[in-house]
Amino acid sequence: MFLIGIIATIGATQAGAEGVPLEFLGVSIATITTDSILWLVLLVLVVFVGKSALAIYLSRKLAFHIAAVETRNAREISEYLLHGSLDDAKRFSKAEFQFAVTGSTSAAFSGLLNAMATIVSEGFLLVVISIAFFLVDPVAAFFAIAYFVGIALTIQGFIGRVLKRAGRDGTEGMIGSTNVISDSLDSFRELAVMGKQDFYIGRLAQARAQLARSSATFAFMGGMPRYIIETALIVGVVALVAQQFLTNGLATGVVVLGVFLTGGMRIMASLLPLQNSFVQIKVYLEQANLAQSLLRETGRKTTSPSTESTVDLVELHRDGLPVFIDKADFAYPGEVHNALDQVSIEVPSGSFAAIIGPSGAGKTTLVDLLLGLVMPDQGTVSIGPATPLELRYLAPGLISYVPQKPGMVSGTIAENIAIGHEARDIDRDRLRRVIEAANLAEFIDSLPEGADTSVGKQVNSLSGGQIQRIGLARALYTEPRLLIMDEATSALDAGSEAFISASLRKLHGHVTVVVIAHRLSTVQHADNVYVMEDGRVTANGDFKTLTRTVPMVAQYVKLMAIDE
Repeated sequence: MFLIGIIATIGATQAGAEGVPLEFLGVSIATITTDSILWLVLLVLVVFVGKSALAIYLSRKLAFHIAAVETRNAREISEYLLHGSLDDAKRFSKAEFQFAVTGSTSAAFSGLLNAMATIVSEGFLLVVISIAFFLVDPVAAFFAIAYFVGIALTIQGFIGRVLKRAGRDGTEGMIGSTNVISDSLDSFRELAVMGKQDFYIGRLAQARAQLARSSATFAFMGGMPRYIIETALIVGVVALVAQQFLTNGLATGVVVLGVFLTGGMRIMASLLPLQNSFVQIKVYLEQANLAQSLLRETGRKTTSPSTESTVDLVELHRDGLPVFIDKADFAYPGEVHNALDQVSIEVPSGSFAAIIGPSGAGKTTLVDLLLGLVMPDQGTVSIGPATPLELRYLAPGLISYVPQKPGMVSGTIAENIAIGHEARDIDRDRLRRVIEAANLAEFIDSLPEGADTSVGKQVNSLSGGQIQRIGLARALYTEPRLLIMDEATSALDAGSEAFISASLRKLHGHVTVVVIAHRLSTVQHADNVYVMEDGRVTANGDFKTLTRTVPMVAQYVKLMAIDE
């Protein structure tokens, strides 16, 4: 820049108004020859080519380094939420979870760090230009720099606030639209029957409108600094021309003007990306809040147990795992009353236990306790020689869980059963065994590609009973020593339920089974049945004994017409 300014001004005049050699920065400018101009041009060319090559190299290194940082932190957030407690995961909707790992993490790293890199590089160039200005004419330099700084601050003060709001609205619109889509697809049948599609269509349109207005604001306001800076440069040039010719005369004024014009053009080229970077930082800060708050939590909290353990892993795989809960209390965050109150349960190794009770009695909370997804506020929970959380880390798969509505993933039936395994790593013999144990053989054999039929994207084509049986096969695939089922047969027909009950009885002695059920036909053959009410265990014993001694169970039997 500085050399271009010298060349331009020297080309305009080689002598002052009095005919004597022109002085610049206290140095007399020699008479220009063709060779000297050529060498100056070559020097400028080398400097600019070198600068561009270095910029390309550094930009590539920086971009890929930032991408690696973003990937690492997105994984850290995913591990924190998926390996963490259920309470942590429940704080966020699906859309918020998705945004935290994708958009928020991208804004926190790629967005903010790239913007900061631009500020550093362009800011350094502006400092160099400012020094050159002060060397040429300190007074003019002071006013020029104050002029440009004032313009930049004015732009930031007005446009920055508007774009900060736009960033916040964009984040809310993105999360809102994803939530509405997820909710409407999950409730598709109910919405169609009740004619409530327009309600969710309106919500989706509202969220998309908020996002679209945010994008429009960003596009409009983001481009405005260019026009303001261009206009300001022209005004500044006119003022500088007038000042120089009125105070310094023609010859010196041309030299100073040439340097300032050249520098001014370069300042404008730097101010635009610099200004945009400041604007982007305001937007990205709003979008990055969720990822940054989660990353702060990961530094303070961990749910991973110690990797040092004296547990004999070989012994764990031999027989069913005993379950022991002693006076366990648990309350959800913000709740005054306990969801579980002094609960004590003992399930011997290889036995079949059932837990029954009305809705809201605390049965599912008890399951979460057994799975190690929540920790008791008081009391102890152990499965064999370890806590549930320790066992999950020491021997994944020894505890299996079948929920009322198992989750399905995109892929084949085989990949849904052997979830978390690559297709090439699936044990086909074991897969067939669990398919038969879950009474899925007839259904799968009727499919064109058998267990390799893709159903993940067409999950709605599966019946509730088929999904529950896939969930059971999934739980059995890991060859567990503790099987926990939470209303896992509620969608089965009578024949399938009887088949599954027979399969569970075959596990007796090798696998400990804990079943949560409302359908008493599922629990009739349990070795021990626990009755829960209001978060407490109020009775336990075999099923026939409870029908005689517990009025609630007797009433259940009467309502469901179950023979004793």
